[in-house]
Amino acid sequence: MDGLIGGRHLINFLVNSPEGTYFLESVDASSEVHDAFMLADLLGKKIEEIGKEKVVQVITDNGANYKAAGRILMERFPSLFWSPCAAHCLDLMLEDIGNLKEFKKPIVRARRVTTFIYRHGRILNLMREKTGGADLVRAAATRFATAFLTLKSLYKHKDPLKALFLSEEWNGNKLAKTAARKEACDIVLSVEFWNKVEDCLRASAPLLIVLRVVDGDEKPAMPEVAALMKHAKEKIKLSFAIDSKKSLLKRIIDIIEKRWMKQMDHPLYGAALYLNPGKLHPLIRDDDDATVGQLRGCFLDVLARMVDDEETRAKIDAQSLDYEALRGEAFSNKMAKNNLETMNPLDWWRSYGGRAIEIQRFARRIVGLCASSSGCERNWSRFEFVSIVVFV
Repeated sequence: MDGLIGGRHLINFLVNSPEGTYFLESVDASSEVHDAFMLADLLGKKIEEIGKEKVVQVITDNGANYKAAGRILMERFPSLFWSPCAAHCLDLMLEDIGNLKEFKKPIVRARRVTTFIYRHGRILNLMREKTGGADLVRAAATRFATAFLTLKSLYKHKDPLKALFLSEEWNGNKLAKTAARKEACDIVLSVEFWNKVEDCLRASAPLLIVLRVVDGDEKPAMPEVAALMKHAKEKIKLSFAIDSKKSLLKRIIDIIEKRWMKQMDHPLYGAALYLNPGKLHPLIRDDDDATVGQLRGCFLDVLARMVDDEETRAKIDAQSLDYEALRGEAFSNKMAKNNLETMNPLDWWRSYGGRAIEIQRFARRIVGLCASSSGCERNWSRFEFVSIVVFV
């Protein structure tokens, strides 16, 4: 986490591995200029402390200085990958969508309604009576998710809100005669406003589902997040399928493509999908040659970067073809085939990859680091491989 606390600028480092996610340390960088080279130097020291042969990737937010630092680190450490934070990427996506003119106005108007209600205790109590005690403002992990979740809450309580502004209690309140009252009342009773809110929810709800999964207690593997994003895009496309919405749909999808595909369409995640037997082999059975080829390309890119030894690299490449075809001593085993889609991929590789030891070790590095868990200890020596995570 990078933030200003008590006048100090702290950068917090975590280390993630298949064993869990552990706090490394906080660094007081108050006196430093937070440019790319300073961040790269700071992260480089952490990589050296842990062991550069163990660190596979560094994960930060998508800020320009961190992206540049990531590029510098990848030059300094040829086997390393920089990866952007998925939650931050989704938050920026929601920000861009919220700034579209079709959505910016209803978001601002909704904020005026909630601000007015929450500033006046009697009106707030009346609102809670109408909504059965429910609140309108929905706090979320990120600023822009909060804006869209509040819209969702407003829409859910649309009828109670209308009843509030048409009630005798409201009309008898002295606030009913103020300009702020009139604006809030006009917004809530506006058909156009609620139609615009519906469009906001069509665009944001599928992305909020992905964000909730990414930021939840049970962290998914990044390939799972990629699948969720694909589903979210399809749902948004269906929601804006009518001709009058095609221009708006194009701008929404362009934002998603810009934010997600350019930043999160990462070869490391493609390689993890390729090495996840439960994900790869259904694609092979369905003859989805294009996707399989794309994932294999990611796998080969990561293999070339992470494995220097030419002989080992050649063995892994050859064994990967056996893995694809489920042949050879390691992968033709009946139980290996039966458990393709039911076993955790790490457990599958541990159980059935022992006779193809080179690709087994490689697969465990890649698959293991594209998932997260939790823990509370610090003993890097027992870990084969880790990621350094900088939360911002």
